[in-house]
Amino acid sequence: MTLALKSRPMSDDRTDPEAVLIARLQAGDDTAFEEIVRQHQEPLVRFAQRLVGDLDDASDVAQETFIRAYERIAEFRGGSTLYTWLYRIAYNQAISLLRRRRVRRFLRLDREDEYSEGVELQLVETYDVAAKVEEVDLLRHIEAAIETLPPRQRGIFVMRHYEGMSHAQIAQVVGRSEGAIRAGYFHAVRKLRAAASKAGLFSVGGEL
Repeated sequence: MTLALKSRPMSDDRTDPEAVLIARLQAGDDTAFEEIVRQHQEPLVRFAQRLVGDLDDASDVAQETFIRAYERIAEFRGGSTLYTWLYRIAYNQAISLLRRRRVRRFLRLDREDEYSEGVELQLVETYDVAAKVEEVDLLRHIEAAIETLPPRQRGIFVMRHYEGMSHAQIAQVVGRSEGAIRAGYFHAVRKLRAAASKAGLFSVGGEL
């Protein structure tokens, strides 16, 4: 009896919209680049702003990211997603900008409620009107604490907390091991908790 071996269908990049888009750009189709910019510009600007604090600087970071991506698209081999590759370029540009600054600016936080949940800071139980004032004070202390984080820790915290990226994704962006990313995030959160505790307004609890 002869057994018929069924061949397994091979994956075809031509069915992957992202792969098709990249192939078009690598072939010289500039409309593909316009599509990439349209898809990724807003999230990249938002990401950069959380790192550098200033919208104009963030826009410059995003613009430089797209320029470098366009210039290097021939080098892209699909070892990571286009999303991760762009974030890595943007991250490096933002870190370079932070290191060039003599005076750091406050990082703008536009998702304060999620921030409080992310670092698991808990309000001391109180039922008076002062609670809201204390909450605002806490956020100000946290902003100041984030401003003092080393650039790499700051980037890891923003990517993990605000962008919702996994440790593996951040490791690809930063070019470090997942263990190093976990350690960096742990130290960043610990410093933020210490700042909140020092303010005397909040109790600190919960696990990372």
